[in-house]
This record gives sequence, C-alpha cells and structure tokens, in this order.
Amino acid sequence: HAMVVEVIYTFMLCFVVLNCAASKQNNSPTDGNQFFALAIGFVIVAGGYAVGGISGAAFNPAVAIALDVKHAGFSWGIWYGLFELIGGALAALLYKIVRPAEKSGGDFPSDYQATLPTKLMSEFLGTFMLVITVGLNIITGSAATAFSAAASLMCMIYSLGNVSGAHFNPAVTVACVCRGACGVKDGVAYALVQTIAGCCAGLVAGVFHAASSNKDVTYALKPGAGYTFSAACFAELFFTFVLAYTVLATATIAKPSSQPTSQNFYFGLSIGSCVTAGGFAIGAVSGGELNPAVSAGIAMLGTMSPGSDPLPPYTYLVGFILVELLGGLCAAAVFRFSHQSPAASNEAAALVCEFVGTFALVFTVGCCVISGSSTWNATAIAAVLMVMIYSTGPVSGGNLNPAVSLSLGLTGGLPWPKVFQYWVAQLLAGAAAGGAYVALFAPKTATLAPVTPFSWPYALLAEAIYTCMLCFVVLNCAASKRNNPRMDGNQFFALAIGFVIIAGGYAAGNISGACFNPSVALGVDIKHVGFHWGIVWALAEMLGAAMAAALYRAVRPDEKLSDDQLDAYEPSLSTKCLSEFLGTFMLVLTVGLNVVMASPAVAWSAAASLMCMIYSLGNVSGGHFNPAVTLAVVTSGRGKCSRRDGIAYTAVQLFAGFVAGLVTKLFHSAGPDSETKHLLQPGEGHSFIDAGLAEFFFTAVLAYIVLAVATTTPEPGTLKTKQNFQFALCIGSCVTAGGFAIGSVSGGELNPAVAVGISTQALSLGSLVCFVLWELCGGLISSIALRLTHPGEFTQAKA
Repeated sequence: HAMVVEVIYTFMLCFVVLNCAASKQNNSPTDGNQFFALAIGFVIVAGGYAVGGISGAAFNPAVAIALDVKHAGFSWGIWYGLFELIGGALAALLYKIVRPAEKSGGDFPSDYQATLPTKLMSEFLGTFMLVITVGLNIITGSAATAFSAAASLMCMIYSLGNVSGAHFNPAVTVACVCRGACGVKDGVAYALVQTIAGCCAGLVAGVFHAASSNKDVTYALKPGAGYTFSAACFAELFFTFVLAYTVLATATIAKPSSQPTSQNFYFGLSIGSCVTAGGFAIGAVSGGELNPAVSAGIAMLGTMSPGSDPLPPYTYLVGFILVELLGGLCAAAVFRFSHQSPAASNEAAALVCEFVGTFALVFTVGCCVISGSSTWNATAIAAVLMVMIYSTGPVSGGNLNPAVSLSLGLTGGLPWPKVFQYWVAQLLAGAAAGGAYVALFAPKTATLAPVTPFSWPYALLAEAIYTCMLCFVVLNCAASKRNNPRMDGNQFFALAIGFVIIAGGYAAGNISGACFNPSVALGVDIKHVGFHWGIVWALAEMLGAAMAAALYRAVRPDEKLSDDQLDAYEPSLSTKCLSEFLGTFMLVLTVGLNVVMASPAVAWSAAASLMCMIYSLGNVSGGHFNPAVTLAVVTSGRGKCSRRDGIAYTAVQLFAGFVAGLVTKLFHSAGPDSETKHLLQPGEGHSFIDAGLAEFFFTAVLAYIVLAVATTTPEPGTLKTKQNFQFALCIGSCVTAGGFAIGSVSGGELNPAVAVGISTQALSLGSLVCFVLWELCGGLISSIALRLTHPGEFTQAKA
C-alpha cells in the first residue's frame, strides 16, 4: 500500500513539473508562466495530507534516503526510491499522451488543437487525482481534506488547463456548455469520463480503506450529523454555484487589455480555493463535495468497503448530483448577466457582482462560525474572498466591503455616487446572507460581541487595525497606478487582499471575531438586524478604512503624478522608511497576537501578513520588513539598497518591532492567559546552539529567497510582463516553512524585528541578543550564496 501511494503521488509531482515547467505550450520560452512553482509545491499539500499516514509521503528518492539515513538508505529508503522512479516514468509516459505536440526541438505549433481523446485523457487524469485525494484524506482521518483536495485540483488545473479546459467536474462542464465555452458533444463526453474517473478513484480508495485500521468505519455520502437532507442539498447547491461561477469568471473570459501576457497566473489558484472555502464551510453539513464525480467516488468507496454500519439510500447520491448540476446551471445564468450580456458594462451588472460576491463572503463566514473548525475558518473565509474578488473584479472592482468602498472613495479611486450604490448592494447582500445561514442552521445562530475576557475597546481596536490593513492592501495592490498599471496590471491583487483575512483572522479572531467588514458584521449580527454590536463594529471598521486612506496617501504621494512622471519616480527615504515601519509593524503585531492568543496557525498567519505587505509596498521600499533581509540586500551589492538606506531601514524596522510589542502587551494583559509569559528562548528540550542554528538556517533561506525572487532580473525575452506574480508568495512561504519546521526549537522568528517584538511584549530580553546575531549571520550568508548561484547578476551589475 505504501509503495502504491508513493507511485501515485510521485507520478502527480513529476506530471505537474512536466506540464507546468517543461511544456512549451504551457510555459512558452517567450511568455513564461509564473505559477509553475506554486503548482509543483502544492502537490505536496495534496499528497502529504492524503497519504502521510500511509507511506510518510516522501515522493522523492532524496527525501526517502534522508529519512532512512540511519540505514544509509538501504532499508526502506531504496525501495521507496525505486517505486518513486516508477512514478516518474509513468508521468513521462502520460505527459507524452496528453501533450503529443510537444517536441524536443523547435517551437510549439501555434495552430495546435487537442483531439477529443486527448482531452478525455486529460479529464480522466485530473478527476481521478482529485477524487483519490479526497478519498484517501477521508479514510486516513485527515484534518485538512478540503485544503488537500483544493491543492490537488489546483495543480491539475494548472497542468491541463490548456489541454481540455480542466473541468474535472460535471457541474463545471454543464456551466461551460451553457456559457458556450465547451461544445455539447465534448461536454457529454467530459461528464461521462469524469464520472468514470470518480468511480475508479472510489474503488482504489475502497481498497485502501479495507486494509486500514478503521475498516469498520462506514464512509458514505449523506448529510452530516444533525442536518437534514434539504440543508445538505442547499449547501451543496450554493458552493457548487460558487465553484462553477469562479471557473467561468476566471478561466473562460477574454484576456483583459491591461494584461500584456497571455498567461493567466491565478485561475488554478482561484478555482482550487473554492474547494478550500466550501469544504471547510459546509463539510459538517454535507461533506462539501461540490462535484458529482466526487459524490460518485465517495458512494463507490462506501460500496466497495462498507464498514460495519448499513449504507444510506442511493437517493442521497442522486439528490446530491442533481443539486450540484443545478449549481452549475445557476452559475451560467448569473454569469450570463454579470459578464456576458450588454449590461455587463453597466452599473446594474456591477451591483449584481457586488451583491453576489458579498453574499458568498458573508454566507461562508456564517457557515464557518457555526459549523466550521477554528483551525481552518480564517483560511476558508480568505479563500472565498480571494476567489470572489478575482471573479467580480473585472466588472465591479470586487470591493465586497463597505469599508473598502469608503477607502477608495476617500482616495479618489471610486466616485462617491458609486460608493453609495455599492454600500446598498453590499449591505443588502450581508443581510440576505445572514438570513440564509440562519435558516440553514436554525436554531443555531452566530453571535457578534467582544470575545471573553476582552472588553469592547480591545475588540474595536483589533477591528480597526486589521480593517485598516485590509483596505491598505486593496489600495496598494488594486488601486495604485504604479503597482497595478493600466497597461500591465498585476495578477496578485486578490491573493494579497484575501490573505489579509488569514493574517487578521487568526490574530484577532479570539478578540473581536475578525469581521473587518460592515457587511459581515451585519450578517453575523442579523438576529439584531445589526443594531446591537453590528453597528459599533461597522463604525470601527469605517475608521480603519479612513486610516488606510491616509496612510496610502502618505506612502504613495506619486499617485498624483502623470504616467510619464511615474516612470521616473523614486520614493524619498522618509517615504521608504514609513513603508518599512508599516510592513514590519503589521508583521510583528500579527506574530505577537497569534502567540499570546495561542493560535494554532502562528506561522501561517504571520506568513500571510508578510506576503500582503510585501505585495503592497514592494515597489516603495523593497518590502524588506526584516533587518536580516536588509543586511542581505545591502551586502549583495548591485545597487539594490544603499548603506545609508540600509541603516535607516534597520533602525525603523527594530523600532516598529518594539512598538508592535507594546501593542501586543496591551492585548495580552487583558487576555485569557495574561499571567503566562511568552519569552524569547529555546524550546523545551533544546539548547541555545540548537535554537541559534535553526534560526540561522531558516533566516538564510528567507533572505536568499528575497534576493533570488525579488532582486534578480529575468532573462530578457522570457516574460511579456514586468509584474512579478510570485515574489511575495515565495517570501511569505519561507515563514510558513520555517515557522512550522522549527517553531518548537526556537519559535521560528527568522527576523530580528520579530525577536524585538516578542521580547518587548514579555518585558524581558531573554535570548534576544543571541537570536538577533544568528539571524543577521543568516542574512549575511545568503548574500554570499547568491553570488555562487546567480553569477550573471553580478556580471550585469559590473557591466
């Protein structure tokens, strides 16, 4: 069993590499994609959660040998390696089948069209990998089924999107046929193959279930405990609608005029994230399948290995499939009005988009609050916000939040008449979504109030700070003329905006509930029609929006310049220092609040905060927010940061860490564990040398990634856009990796400013000097590493 899953997911890993990085059609030498590493890395999310409890999830002979190092790889390591090589060979074979036009030499034929059999093979592979991932997560008791399934879907969509369209879902195929993006003949064939693939994956999952230690447990397609069949059907209908609508809005629309590249960097991320949102929001209600092929696969799993309990009637399967297909039809109908009809350019279509997007957001919040998991709620809400912004952005701007509309109005990004119209649509959507989730979960309901033991001033302060961050990111990533230029727009705007919810949701969720949006506050407080705490929360959020507008004007005085003047603009040192202060403050505050509130996702939340602020301020100051990174950039030369600027940056970053530490202390003193001291020191059972080496290595990784992805110049002619889609995602992900990997060893600060913040909130120096020195050494060694790995950068600098 272990060897089989190693073959399956090593195949998936190599297949994604070939399709996303090696394919000339998918990664043109003159118009390369910037999603290849995202797709490859998330295979580990898909397979790691699915089969980590079966084989350990190595998927790489080097990893297998390293884990088997006590036997020099000659115990299980060599067997794992051999089967993983079989997976690699299988990937090469199937790659040639789905991409027959790929040749070792010459250009890719511009008139190539995949044949129907090739498209069907694509649909079979993508659907099979999605459903087997869902099935294996279920039978191994994974706590992250939705996240793992979303990763599998995203990776296969990025891999096969330009082969078959990568539907992998009969409901999506129905929506695409109705929209005219897929022929009826192809659609019928797709749906049949997808269903067969789902059943095959269910059979394979059933084999694993029959051999597992929980083989007596019955996994069946049915409503969750305590929920009716009608409630489960409505939940499936709505989130399948969201998924299909997102596919139509992000993967089937024409390339916008603001996008010089033909590559769409976010479509797979958006579509996969619908599964994250829906799976966690309604997993307890219906299972969160959102796909007739997944429903068929789970039914087949139950039939193949039924366990000890009787199976439910097949009417559940029929009912789920019918409502999921209906969700696809509804998506096509709404999309036809919002994006396809002549009204798409009118105010009515924009208002519909604002209503639909806000409704989806608030309904997801309600579902998460009542039936979700505190570990994943913020991630699910962030995911739905991101996908709805990507889906509605081209029509309405994707505000979906009265506070965002206010900040755009204050900065001149949105006319005031439209601000008021958007408010009406957003608030109506919030109220409607509140009523919908209350009806779904009755008699259960959500409550909006300060979380005990915090009083209302603390809750409102948290709402104001993170609403400010949210609006600030919107302004910088979506409204800025220099960060999102009219003729070369960025494709990261919704990613950055959505991930603010991950940053603030985990940091402030146990203080205020983490609304950051008056429509959400109204929806959550719907039993009082917003006139209890809802209106108070909304006022704090509007104050946060006003603060964001003021700070945006301060860090981007260039927004008043003409296009010609923008090209020559260079921020002043004071503007850069303000940028570094804001970014560092939000990072350290987010870390601090996660720590003192005992968040289960400190590294994930901190990484999101860092990523959002780098996307927002990267082209103002470079977005260092870390003295070790600044040291690395200065010592790497090439004129990327002068010594004068580096010294000023470092002083400001350390001061921002100190101020954030004081604010964290304010919250900690009123919190549930105010008597506990969170000291900067090695973890239990680890020495100062252990902690120092851990900080040194992962700070070096972080600083090296900054140098490699944010300060290097792409090879001329390989990209058609000047926008860097992945740089902040890569940098933030270093914090995710390091924080989780060494959190129990050293705390995983990776940043002297974070170390200062932790020491300040504890009112104790602890291991501050030791940690800071190790982290600075990590930054220094990274600049040496860059000289060895990127010698061309230094040749260009000399020239």
